Amino acid sequence: MRRYPLPATMMSIAIALFPAVASSTGPAASAQEGKRHFIRCAACHSTNAADRSATGPHLNGIVGRAAASLPHFAYASELRGQDFKWSPARLDAFLESPRTTHPGMCPTFNGLAKAEHRAALIAYLQQPAD
Repeated sequence: MRRYPLPATMMSIAIALFPAVASSTGPAASAQEGKRHFIRCAACHSTNAADRSATGPHLNGIVGRAAASLPHFAYASELRGQDFKWSPARLDAFLESPRTTHPGMCPTFNGLAKAEHRAALIAYLQQPAD
């Protein structure tokens, strides 16, 4: 079953009405918050490995995966030939400013300025796919 995130205005109302739920801590809460931030990625990426690649490759299992390593995706020249694995720290730097870490990639994504938003998104990407 595919679940769709609440629009930001509805989420704001839910947080205002149920602050105890919004202030819950731990990995599950962080990953759930990250799912909300994934909306910025969903136009080009999926979290389901079975989905057909769109503009970008699927991000299922991205943490720990070697750069440009999916066999059926034509990666940008900026990433091909790079010798690294996507660690949480590397993803954090990329998500903060993709144009700084990998110029030419993700032209429509400007990054996530808040560290807590990046941490939540990375926590979501580390979860098993829906």
